[in-house]
Amino acid sequence: MNALFTKTYEDNASGKLSDERFMMLSKRYDDEQLALKKKVSALQAEIDEEEKHKRTAASFLRTVRRYTDIQELTPTILNEFVEKIVVHQAQGVGKGRSQQLDIYYNFIGKLDMPEVACLPQSVTVDTRQGVAVEYITRKAG
Repeated sequence: MNALFTKTYEDNASGKLSDERFMMLSKRYDDEQLALKKKVSALQAEIDEEEKHKRTAASFLRTVRRYTDIQELTPTILNEFVEKIVVHQAQGVGKGRSQQLDIYYNFIGKLDMPEVACLPQSVTVDTRQGVAVEYITRKAG
């Protein structure tokens, strides 16, 4: 870009390019250079953000690998995994009462778990010709 501007300046100085044309090209080069600088800055910000995510995910995985066989959840282990827990207002009454908890993990933040569909009352599976097995689900507790 600078080489183009230098060439344009030299052409203007030698009389090959009018002052009006030089000013127009000069403005165009300046605008293009400014746009390119903004684009480079935005792309660098994206790269920095991706690098940050990569580092935090790697840190989380190191912590997970350290505790692959947890027998008892201790405050130390909990503090290594959990940044904070947000407890929302309870809704409903009695057995229909529910309360949302948001768990924010260290390094990765809040992890949204997919909704779990309710299991049917019973499931029948044909294991082989003429034989059907029925599994009846029951509530935990």
